[in-house]
Amino acid sequence: MKLLNAKQICDVAAAKGFGVPPLNNNGGSYDIGRAIIESCEELQSPLIIQCYEPNLEYCGYDYAGLLIKFLAANTTIPIAIALDHGKTPQSVFRAVKAGFTHVMIDYADKPLEENARGTQDIISLVRPLGISVEAEIGHIIKSSDALGQRAATVSVAEAKKFTAKVDVDLLAVAIGTTHGIFKEQHGMDFGLISQIRAAVQPPLVLHGTCGISLPDITRCVKAGMTKINFGEGLRMNYIRYFNELSQTLNHEHHVWRIARAAKDRLKEDIKEIIRAVGSEGKAAAIK
Repeated sequence: MKLLNAKQICDVAAAKGFGVPPLNNNGGSYDIGRAIIESCEELQSPLIIQCYEPNLEYCGYDYAGLLIKFLAANTTIPIAIALDHGKTPQSVFRAVKAGFTHVMIDYADKPLEENARGTQDIISLVRPLGISVEAEIGHIIKSSDALGQRAATVSVAEAKKFTAKVDVDLLAVAIGTTHGIFKEQHGMDFGLISQIRAAVQPPLVLHGTCGISLPDITRCVKAGMTKINFGEGLRMNYIRYFNELSQTLNHEHHVWRIARAAKDRLKEDIKEIIRAVGSEGKAAAIK
């Protein structure tokens, strides 16, 4: 396993114009984690494997870190282990202690100045340990909050102001997407992505991708997005496959047989994502 932080992976990807798939293993799921790592190894894609803070409640930070390292032990690809949407310094410290190499501190619901101060405080604490840091501006709303609200977008001026104050490694920006489970999502501002990419140094991150078509994911990368997060769709599909296979597979009441078949089905979805972001065969580009 070639364990790096996300900045080391994304700086190369941004310079070379391809995307990186940050794939969420649902807080320490063996089957989803194995599907992610096997898919990236088979297609020789660099990988950021993520755990969303609320999903870590069941298995815990230490288990998630150990599981990912166990599954990735014999891989040849560069891998970063990331905390997604950490909301407090305490969650960041728990992730670092568990061996995560990248953390997102999400203060996007706070005023820009407060977001900047809080993010810089985290950077000062974890960067000396070799941990990269992601921040978000232009709070990307959740589907549960979306009724009657328009998906947020951030301005170029806000992005420039934030990065002038904060030496952040990766910057998540709101460009019209929403967190949640969706069959379709439209309304991404591809022109805004290009404008922000031209205005700031840190590689850009896209959150809220469920329902975005793979051709539009590719358009986001070409417009300037580097780290394109995937979470909801993976866990939704895994549950769907598991439910279907529990009824149709000759599993003889062995849970592992259902889990293995669901894992293999999920790998096909993940490989489509890898191809859409353009990271297939790019593992060797990351030194």
